Amino acid sequence: MLQEFRVRNYKNFRDELVFSFKTAKSYEFNRELIKNGMIRDCLVVGGNASGKTNLGYAIFDIVQHITDKSRQDVKLYSNLYNTNLTVEFEYTFQFGSSTLKYCYEKKDVNSILRERVFVDGKKILENDTDGAQVRLKGTETLDLEKWDRSLSLVKYVYANTVLDKEDDICMIFYEFVQFVNNMLWFSSTEGNWYMGFSTVVGNLFETIAGTEGAVEQLQDFLDDLGIHYQLLTKDNGEGKNVYCRMGEREVQLASLISSGTRSLIFFFFWYMQMGKCSFLFVDEFDAFYHTDLAKAVVRKVIEIPNVQAVFTSHNTDLMSNDLLRPDCIFKLEDNRISPFSELTDKALREAHNLQKMYKAGAFND
Repeated sequence: MLQEFRVRNYKNFRDELVFSFKTAKSYEFNRELIKNGMIRDCLVVGGNASGKTNLGYAIFDIVQHITDKSRQDVKLYSNLYNTNLTVEFEYTFQFGSSTLKYCYEKKDVNSILRERVFVDGKKILENDTDGAQVRLKGTETLDLEKWDRSLSLVKYVYANTVLDKEDDICMIFYEFVQFVNNMLWFSSTEGNWYMGFSTVVGNLFETIAGTEGAVEQLQDFLDDLGIHYQLLTKDNGEGKNVYCRMGEREVQLASLISSGTRSLIFFFFWYMQMGKCSFLFVDEFDAFYHTDLAKAVVRKVIEIPNVQAVFTSHNTDLMSNDLLRPDCIFKLEDNRISPFSELTDKALREAHNLQKMYKAGAFND
């Protein structure tokens, strides 16, 4: 799991921003949101231009250079850098009883300036102006002459060595790279954008229609959320697609639905695969949803046991102990992100109305 993320000089985060998933709170409700003392599911709220979207981009910068997974347009990503400054990133992951810290610096999206990896405080990899060092069993004959120094040494080591699978540190390194490979960011606010996890995603409806059992799962998914269609798969001569039966007619679903339902189907597409995700970031996930629908969607993700999830939203109705808890709702403001539980001296209990307190300014510390 991601234990902590730090970034400096990235877009509006000129001062260091620290996003910690560690919690020492012992609330007796919604305990499934916490795993091994870390927050598994959380909500980030904040005003316009507070940096919620930039937070997601910053966390997923790691996907840009360690993986070959699909990513946002590089020109768009490059605009997130303050080109006259060095951007500093630091990730701390927890794997079992061990921690892995990954630090790197960039001046643009594609070029690494410096890179370091520590496992339980021991440096196992370093790439800087003085040279490169790798201390992993299985890398003794690694040819660094073939490595482009502007690219990630982590990626080069992972792709060009057979590490010792009997060695605990090597296995933690493997687990780290696999975690990054399975990170997923998506948003429906500007179209169906996504980063990470997959190498390619084709037409949404054609993909669902071509996946065995997916149309039936989609109908059940929508039924659970109170949206009722009679769906079927049909080949229109150009390939399979999702259709809806309307009386005597069968009509392509894509031609019938609202932007909200389209956004929900995009969510379903990734929901089918979330059990394989390591870390999920859904930006402004409920932009087209009714409040009850937004809550239902969050609950569906909470039910998935192995994914660590972050949602961003403007919807204060989600600030509820029925859905989350005070240490799982974060406020992003003025280059600082803190859980509600740390923004008040008041002992918060399950009965407290967090939304009402937020509107009254109780979390303006």
